[in-house]
Amino acid sequence: MSKSEHPFAPAAPAGLMVLTFYLSCLFPVLIGTAPEEMIYVLIPLGLAGGIVQLSSGIMELRCGMIVPGNIMCGFSAFMFLGMGENILKLFKLIPAHTAAVDGYVFMVMGLYMVGFTLPFLHKNLVAGIFMITTDIFFCGCGISWLFGLPIFFKIATWSLVPIVITAMWQAIAEVLNHSMGREIVKMGAPLLKGTGQLKPADALQIH
Repeated sequence: MSKSEHPFAPAAPAGLMVLTFYLSCLFPVLIGTAPEEMIYVLIPLGLAGGIVQLSSGIMELRCGMIVPGNIMCGFSAFMFLGMGENILKLFKLIPAHTAAVDGYVFMVMGLYMVGFTLPFLHKNLVAGIFMITTDIFFCGCGISWLFGLPIFFKIATWSLVPIVITAMWQAIAEVLNHSMGREIVKMGAPLLKGTGQLKPADALQIH
């Protein structure tokens, strides 16, 4: 198989789809329009979503997409974490509030996401907004839980709205544009001009 031939079609849309399922369940619980007990719906969603995102990440990495592939694998770990924590809380094996630990985990993930943001700012507008708001979500949760500043959690909660919208936009655009062979759904001009777009690892001579 030559370097330009990849065994899979782009798998990121599937990962983005399950991400929107998960966050769309989480959001109404966080803003109080759904009972707190509904958080346990994240157990099956976390299991299914974690499997899909891990698979998507591996497929993206197999196609040489080092940035989205690694991000998808990281996201899958968070879905499995959410599933596991909710199971343990359901059976009262751990305290109901785990912010003392989650704050560090979310802050570390937020810093990783900030570090991975630059290529998306060069990619297109929708991808750039997705990454910026994802940074806000993870860092906002981390700061809120670590330092006891609830305003940051509120900001993080409402950042889920643009995250879900831009994730859906990217998934639909990539599937339609790829399958039709032309731009059906526009993604907007990138926030930053110049080089830095996401490329397969083989194009960057990364092995």
